[in-house]
Amino acid sequence: MDAGEVDPYGYVIAAIGFACFANFFGSMKVRNVPRPSREKAPKSKEKASSSFLPQVMQARKRFNIQYPKLYAESSDAHNVEFNCIQRAHQQTLEWLALCQVLAAVNGMVFPRTAAAFLCVWTVGKLLYIQGYSSGKPSGRHVGGLVAHMGDVPLVFMSFVSANKLLGGLVA
Repeated sequence: MDAGEVDPYGYVIAAIGFACFANFFGSMKVRNVPRPSREKAPKSKEKASSSFLPQVMQARKRFNIQYPKLYAESSDAHNVEFNCIQRAHQQTLEWLALCQVLAAVNGMVFPRTAAAFLCVWTVGKLLYIQGYSSGKPSGRHVGGLVAHMGDVPLVFMSFVSANKLLGGLVA
């Protein structure tokens, strides 16, 4: 590579970093979690200082969901709200490593395309988290659709990449 020439694999590395942001976003407080009606409204000083607390951690505190429970039980007063926040983050974690590996592997053959699909997945996950953590499970649908516009092509691209690396065994 000549001096000043850009290695397109750098786009893949940047996209992998961007995908990590989806995980951070899921654990961060992105909006006010609905407060149970029996609690007082937060003081303005409290509100400002807690605006970047992890979203799931803050929801645990507000809804009194103690560790080691991963999800709230149906008997918990705010089980739907808490479980939506927790599930949005969990589901992102379930796919994060797979999508990053698919982008890294496919990026050896198609770096710009793999990076673009991982970025589409990440934007979809950000929308998914935003919608799902609203407390309404149906809020995840748009983000899920967008995310699948990134992850499904990455899966199929792995077969195309393998074929190309194997010398085009399938014409």
